[in-house]
Amino acid sequence: MPPPGLLQGATWQYSMDGGASFSPLEPTIPAETTFVILAKTEFNVDDLPDAAAIQLTHTVPLRHPMVWRLNGQEIKVPLEGMWYRTIPGIDPQLLRKGRNVLTVEVTVRNVTTRTAYAWTITLGVSASLVPIKAEDLKVQTGPIVGAFGRDFVTVTLRTNLPARVALDADPVEFKQWTLQRRPEIHLESPEGFHHRFLVKPVKGDSITYALTVSTPKATCSVPGTTIRIPRGGGKLRFVVLGDSRSNPKDWGKLSDMVLQLKPVLVVHTGDLVWYGPEDWRWDEEFAVPAKEMLASVPFLPVYGNHEPNTPLLKTLFYTPSRDGTASNWAQKVGSVLLIGIDGVQNWSQDGKNARWLEKTLAGSKAKFVFLANHYPAWTSSRHGTLTLANRPKEKTIRQGQEVVFPLLVKYGATAMLAGHDHCYERSEPPGGVSHIITGGGGASLYWKSYDAEEQNPHSKVFTSEFHYCVFDVDGDTCTMKAVTIEGQEIDTRTWTARDSKREPVTSSPSSATSNPASATGNQ
Repeated sequence: MPPPGLLQGATWQYSMDGGASFSPLEPTIPAETTFVILAKTEFNVDDLPDAAAIQLTHTVPLRHPMVWRLNGQEIKVPLEGMWYRTIPGIDPQLLRKGRNVLTVEVTVRNVTTRTAYAWTITLGVSASLVPIKAEDLKVQTGPIVGAFGRDFVTVTLRTNLPARVALDADPVEFKQWTLQRRPEIHLESPEGFHHRFLVKPVKGDSITYALTVSTPKATCSVPGTTIRIPRGGGKLRFVVLGDSRSNPKDWGKLSDMVLQLKPVLVVHTGDLVWYGPEDWRWDEEFAVPAKEMLASVPFLPVYGNHEPNTPLLKTLFYTPSRDGTASNWAQKVGSVLLIGIDGVQNWSQDGKNARWLEKTLAGSKAKFVFLANHYPAWTSSRHGTLTLANRPKEKTIRQGQEVVFPLLVKYGATAMLAGHDHCYERSEPPGGVSHIITGGGGASLYWKSYDAEEQNPHSKVFTSEFHYCVFDVDGDTCTMKAVTIEGQEIDTRTWTARDSKREPVTSSPSSATSNPASATGNQ
């Protein structure tokens, strides 16, 4: 909690009857009840501050819905649906000279949930209200490079104050042995916290971009950053890793290791932070530790179970889709087709998602096809627990095993990439499509279940270590290496190019013929 600022010496009072009466005693909420608590504090402002904005930081548990008001005016959050420990960019004109009143209305549902019993709780409020000067303007999150194409790249970011952001890009060309820098692109986003750019046209194999953030009273800049444009060709390198949540130190180390590999893109298999709707986690747990990688390497995530209903996902990450917000996407780069899906959605065999996936697979002539889904189809760890009928308990695992993976076999894909279980595991189910869990991006590691062989009879390699997977495509060969955070290689797998003209497999995965994308290496 920062210094109280304008709330220096202020005390809080509480009401459980809609404001009819107040008490300085913190209210107690019995188990299995729901109450609306109104808390208020009064404070004096002798001289109105010369501030660009006001910033409110509080200690109210974020799991409780709340509405803050300053002098009767509701304090709006930058993005509805996100939970803010610190609410930035509050209009300073809400302040008055003299007496001011700050209130918060908190709905406390103290009831038993699926994962926890309810206990008597006491709710107290502590808060700070700090003026933010114009010169405190900065890029809060990002920039983050996202989806790309043959003639464009995308960049997203957010600022700590409502601001305009201008992007300048300089394609670099060799001409008569001299570097010619030709500023060709200048884009500007309207005033706000969240900024998204689609930059085109792009010439050459790289683009350097710079950002200028401005308000009427201040300006700051992000110096030029160079992005290698993924063109494909005969050689291509990309990296896949996932489940980085809640461990910024090791996530940061892994992202630095990935950056040194100079991949053309990074795919994340989900669970980027501990809990997606909690706004502050996206900076502290994810974006700050991987700042350099995110600013210079196209980054494509799939959604995990720790990012439920997170509006910030659609603003921070530009996915390969019509408007950049779809959670099911496909990205073609060189001889590789990458598909990302939101595995928590409905993936029934006759549903629209399955039809979209089948159409995408059927129409691809790529030499290598990889599908990324947070949820695996098979796993030897905790999420693969079986029912008495010997089926996975979790619906997402069943959908992967019964719908998604069979479609990959039918159309001769190369591999399915997943996370969810915090380990590395490569499996080789019947049908010739490899199955790889890469969930060692930082979250606490998982071990094998006691009945691992029943859960996943197809397992070839299993280890519980922080790691990433690097894929190198060279002509008709693609080699994957799994590497630990200490730099040790734990597995390798090589595929040859698939036959895009082959007839789709019509038999079940258990009896399907081998995929022409045959394997060498550790089996």
